[in-house]
Amino acid sequence: MDIAATNHPLLKTKLLQHIQSLREQLVLTGIKEGLNHEKTLHLSQKLDEYIYLYQSFDKQSCNNTSDL
Repeated sequence: MDIAATNHPLLKTKLLQHIQSLREQLVLTGIKEGLNHEKTLHLSQKLDEYIYLYQSFDKQSCNNTSDL
């Protein structure tokens, strides 16, 4: 997902919802399958990617605001 494309409040909200959903899936999978299971590790990596994207979006928003 292009960071520039996330410069919209609705997309930011959807991103946060997706992060929360992945977090819940990660916890449930970790409990059911174990912390070292392939599914758990895959969900953890996906969650990391979305959190990084969100943080990049926030950083870009701060930079755009300071340019004003």
